Amino acid sequence: MTEEIIRKPRHIGHKIALVGAAFCALMMIPAIIAFGWFFFTRGMADTWTPSMAAAVFFFGCCAGVLHATSVPQPQLPPESEG
Repeated sequence: MTEEIIRKPRHIGHKIALVGAAFCALMMIPAIIAFGWFFFTRGMADTWTPSMAAAVFFFGCCAGVLHATSVPQPQLPPESEG
């Protein structure tokens, strides 16, 4: 199958989801930095360190889901009369 997938153009909902994915990916950077700082200064026994790890996980999953949502669906093949 060497057919190229033709996708519909992104509508406003897809564009909003793509911006949200970029925002979540951007917010993951300070969460990673905060997690590293808490991990090296306080260790895993402090309650802030696992909370920052959860924030990193949340922003990563949020970015992944929103990016998957922002991808437009392929166009359906034409109906065959038969």
